[in-house]
Amino acid sequence: MPPLPFRPRRLALALAAFALPAAPALADGAAPLKEVVVTATRSQQATDLIPGTVTTVDRDDLDRRGTRTIADALADEPDVAMPADARRFGSGNINIRGIEDNRVLMLIDGVRSADFRSPGTTNYDASNRDVPDPDFLKRIEIVRGPGSSLYGSDALGGVVGFLTLDPDDLLKGRPYAVGGKAAYFSADRSTSQLGYGAIDGGDLKGLLMVSHRSGHEIENKSDSPDKPYLNGSGLLRSSANPQDYDTTDILAKLAYRLNANHRFKLTLENRETEVKTDVRRVSNVSPGSPNNLSRITRNLGDDSIARNRVALDYDWLPTNTALFDRLGLKLYTQTQETTNRNKVWRTNTSASCSASTPGAANCLLDQRFDFEQTRSGASLVMEKEATWLTPQSITWGADWMRARTAEKKDATWTNLATGVQNKTLLGDSYPSTDYPKGHADSLGLFAQDELRFLDNRLRLTPGIRYDHYSLTPESDPLYVTKPGYRAVDKSGSKVSSKFAASFEVMQGWNVYGQYAEGFRPPNYQEVNRFFYNGSQNYGSVGNPNLEPETSKSVELGLKVAGATAGGQVAVFHNRYRNFIDNIKISASNPAYIPGSAATYQYQNLSQVTIRGFELRGYWQPLKEVRLNGAFAYASGTDQDTDRPINSIEPRRLTLSAQWTPTATVGLEARFRAAWRKDRVDDSSAGTGQAYFRTPGYGVTDLSAYWQFHKTARINVAVNNLFDKKYWLWNDVRRSGLLASDQAPEFYTQPGRNAMVSLALDF
Repeated sequence: MPPLPFRPRRLALALAAFALPAAPALADGAAPLKEVVVTATRSQQATDLIPGTVTTVDRDDLDRRGTRTIADALADEPDVAMPADARRFGSGNINIRGIEDNRVLMLIDGVRSADFRSPGTTNYDASNRDVPDPDFLKRIEIVRGPGSSLYGSDALGGVVGFLTLDPDDLLKGRPYAVGGKAAYFSADRSTSQLGYGAIDGGDLKGLLMVSHRSGHEIENKSDSPDKPYLNGSGLLRSSANPQDYDTTDILAKLAYRLNANHRFKLTLENRETEVKTDVRRVSNVSPGSPNNLSRITRNLGDDSIARNRVALDYDWLPTNTALFDRLGLKLYTQTQETTNRNKVWRTNTSASCSASTPGAANCLLDQRFDFEQTRSGASLVMEKEATWLTPQSITWGADWMRARTAEKKDATWTNLATGVQNKTLLGDSYPSTDYPKGHADSLGLFAQDELRFLDNRLRLTPGIRYDHYSLTPESDPLYVTKPGYRAVDKSGSKVSSKFAASFEVMQGWNVYGQYAEGFRPPNYQEVNRFFYNGSQNYGSVGNPNLEPETSKSVELGLKVAGATAGGQVAVFHNRYRNFIDNIKISASNPAYIPGSAATYQYQNLSQVTIRGFELRGYWQPLKEVRLNGAFAYASGTDQDTDRPINSIEPRRLTLSAQWTPTATVGLEARFRAAWRKDRVDDSSAGTGQAYFRTPGYGVTDLSAYWQFHKTARINVAVNNLFDKKYWLWNDVRRSGLLASDQAPEFYTQPGRNAMVSLALDF
């Protein structure tokens, strides 16, 4: 694809002018509708008053664009990505300004999601961070930068809050609501069905929502006739792996108003997903063999995720108290179980069923990987409006959580000629586990105070949080180590601070600055993992001496909020220390496994700096027309090696234009673009190799809705209107795609595709 027809510097100036119109254009006397979020401050606050970068994707956005996945919902955020494994596992974590995995905190109605486990290069097991069906969401809130002063552990690079619908969101003042939606998406030939009901019983309100989605593999742009193995197997395959998936999600809520001062809400959610994949793009291959096949001739994957959440919320709004104006208490438990099943046929292999060593045997390998994590806890938040010396808003509270984690690996291989079965594979005996069952406890105490001066024009917000964490292994007979290695307890504490300031230089114009800290303590796998392959003579050991990863962030910016125009300019500099990496250690290291050819261990290594700037703007020249734009640039460097950080997105741009000529009809055009990814660290690609560089692209989407009856609405969308072939950087980066790959089309995004949905609401 040729270079994009614009230059970054010119675009930045144009967007800056667009985002920051002249003050008189805003002084039209009309007060804009304030957008309110809760994730950024743990209390309701207007986004234009928050000294930092916070954006939202609301219910109207999700409906208007025909959102199929959470990745689709976040596609217009140029500094946010949701990397996906195209081979099998799909999307499972969020990347904010180059920081991802368990370093970004994901919350579902305030409850932390389970840990993410990357599929790596084996493509055999992974655990995604599951979230509700997009049809259940009323808003997604994205907070950039460290959030540990309010949330503690894992909020190293940002916080993403998923807020599900409440009864009042469906009732809209009516005594009851019944409705549903049916949709079809051509990108993966999927269908979705949603049914819901809500009732207002006075002091008792409730809702029940049920959704079901089923579909197939996501299409790519692999229709090149010059590809000889378009639909074959091996590394020359360019078509997507065949896949079938099925998801059912149930959400129930009861909200009870005891009186004007006391309110309760019970939430129940059950979500189950199963994905079956014929993994024909085989990763274990011998490049010189016919069709690039190794001993593996077929690999079938069967992956399932089951998540159950129970939460009880209590709000106390006292009539008169000196301590607080609102007290919020949440009790919760959430369990996520991930199961990865693999059936692998290996032909002309060794007597031990090797994936690469040739021989005369044929075998079937049946593998199962189980990962379960239960998070149970309580959170207390209190709010107080006070006038002690100066008007101020105080938020303080406490969080306690216990996370129980268990893993199990099992494998059986069968000699297809003799029928003899064996549970020892290449020196490993099954069932087994790499780390023992155990639990992690955390306790956090936090306080934040927004002090207002000069008739509320100057706002100073200091915040601080103290966290104590501990890891405690439990007895697990599956955890077997060599002599001298054992699971250990680990504990520690951390204080995280924050200071922010904003000043209203004129009506609707706020300059701000923010300093914030974040941290993530090591988890079970990093502290207590032990793995040893006796056949291939290598292993991995945990590290009880690991220190928490930490971050320090500075952001400066300007926000403009007007009735018809506004925007934001933000400049940030983030510094991260003690990143935990799994590296090969020397034989002189005391943790080295004696006699092994290679031993790997998690260690605190990387000192990373990420800096950049972002521009956002909106303009409503007419009541019926609204224009939006955003641009993001970031650059990251590993200070230890002076090499670039590969998780950084290339420069990205999003534009949209909405036209709503009447209350019942609307159109939207969206344009998403990215520059070529040039700054890449190739050091881990192999001798003489380089990673694939994604070229620049520009993609246009169109969508429309028609409310043809007060109870019925139809939405249609055409995505990638001009059928562009393009790649997303963090998708191909996750796969380790090399520039020498002969079929990179396997990792392309869908070509032109369509969506249609019908929604009914009575």
